[in-house]
Amino acid sequence: MEDKFLMEQLLYGNKVITDLYLHGYIESSNESPRNTFAKALNESLEMHTEIYKAMENAQFYNVANVEESKIQKTKTKLDKSVETCLKED
Repeated sequence: MEDKFLMEQLLYGNKVITDLYLHGYIESSNESPRNTFAKALNESLEMHTEIYKAMENAQFYNVANVEESKIQKTKTKLDKSVETCLKED
């Protein structure tokens, strides 16, 4: 199999697992399982970073630079959405 395909599959699988750990953490009703999920979530996030860096180094994952103005515009939009949601409560 092609290296790029394998790395993409690793990244995708890691995203799925990370999502499961996050939901496990959120839904835990007591401290012991919450701590277990938190540890697993952090390890999964670290692994995600390692996979991403490996893909970037192999030029399988290219990220374009974004203008600061676009970042601020998106942040403002999200802030307004949050404010609207909070006002509705």
